[in-house]
Amino acid sequence: MDSTHTLLINGEWRTGSVSGTVYAPATGASLAQITLGGQVETVAAIDAAAQALETWRQASGMERSMLLSRTAALINERAEAIGRTLSQESGKLLREAIGEVRFSADYFAWFAAEARRLEWLNGVSGRNGGPQLVLRKPVGVVATLTPWNFPVSIQARKIAPALAAGCTLVARPSEQAPLSVIALFQCLVDAGLPPGVANLVIGQAGPITETLLDDMRVRLISFTGSTPVGQMLYERSSRTMKKLALELGGCAPFIVCADADLNLALDHGMIAKFRNYGQSCIAANTFFVAEPLYNAFVGEMAKRISALQPGDPLVETTTFGPLINARRKRELEQVQAQAEAAGFALVARGLGIEQNTALAPDCYLPPALLAAPDMTKVEPAFLEQEIFGPVALVVAYRDQEALLEQLARQSLGLASYVFAQDMTQALRVAARLEVGITGVNDGLPSAANAPMGGVKQSGLGREGGHQGIEEFLETQYLALGKPLL
Repeated sequence: MDSTHTLLINGEWRTGSVSGTVYAPATGASLAQITLGGQVETVAAIDAAAQALETWRQASGMERSMLLSRTAALINERAEAIGRTLSQESGKLLREAIGEVRFSADYFAWFAAEARRLEWLNGVSGRNGGPQLVLRKPVGVVATLTPWNFPVSIQARKIAPALAAGCTLVARPSEQAPLSVIALFQCLVDAGLPPGVANLVIGQAGPITETLLDDMRVRLISFTGSTPVGQMLYERSSRTMKKLALELGGCAPFIVCADADLNLALDHGMIAKFRNYGQSCIAANTFFVAEPLYNAFVGEMAKRISALQPGDPLVETTTFGPLINARRKRELEQVQAQAEAAGFALVARGLGIEQNTALAPDCYLPPALLAAPDMTKVEPAFLEQEIFGPVALVVAYRDQEALLEQLARQSLGLASYVFAQDMTQALRVAARLEVGITGVNDGLPSAANAPMGGVKQSGLGREGGHQGIEEFLETQYLALGKPLL
């Protein structure tokens, strides 16, 4: 495939109407020249998906399952190559990038099995007028809109259930990290994807999204991204009454109870906070540490943050890489200033890249630890914003009930973490949190066989698990009259 043929429409790799460049945030170097699509290409992709829908929805569950299984196998075979591309274009550590690609294969394998288990038609009873049937069928053409931070796995957890359900789709990944998604779609093509069933359009979000929103044939939009954009999609989709599946912003509290295993909490806290260098919607936002453990927790986390090694994400010894772009760095520098104004004090700052002239300084931000010994002295509003980066906040609490009441008032509710050795207490605290995902003594709760999603302003619907395929199905009730004879 030529590097400029980066749009997959009706089974053909095509060039777009304008050119673009994909850069490596670690070095600023150009990785690839690609072409981008807009309204014209999006309409062509919708046309292809709509035309392919009738045939694909009538394919048997076994046929769809076999395609997804072959795709999973190809993704695993190519995981290292795709992971290297993902690492270069996003700045993600190579080992994390390869892990993401393999996790993407898990989604295709999981929903391959779900495709075999779908029950399209069920009978119910209780009506005097005659038999009753409940029909489940694919919602239709789907749009999958995804960000740059986990470009392959987020597309995978949308594409796999959509195809398993019998839907066709138009995918729009971020133009900041599209190359690994192109490689994902090549796996689908090589697995035998019929033309038009899954289409890929890369380009600026505005024209593509507006076209998808306005077209009546697109019946569902599955989006992962910020809450403001999700709210816009919610409002705009009302014109054509589309279904929505939204996984939006998070503000995940990491609660360390007084009886927690300190080393376990720190080990998992570093994962929850610094995986993908904090650029994750489920990243730990603020560490709420019971007062008896506060000093020890802060002291040990300061040591661990100070020991993080910046560098090229492709190098094995690197433990943190770049942010996605210079704008994100400037925003996080402002967050640090806001934290100090809200009641936090800077405790530790990690290493910079001053000695490494091969790296791009505009995208590297040393990790920082800011702490506050009394939760009641911290501005509550500051704790409600998503950090989305390598700025760790630690605050001590005395009254667990007051903490839970304060967290319940927050508008975001995607993820949380609870660490305690008393499992009864851990589960009690976890159940009180108004979120969609909680890691109990676990800093990495993601799994293909479990539902992911948020509540309140963190989204609608679930991805993964059996619940993930439900988003792509409609229900039709059939009431059958009594036979004449």
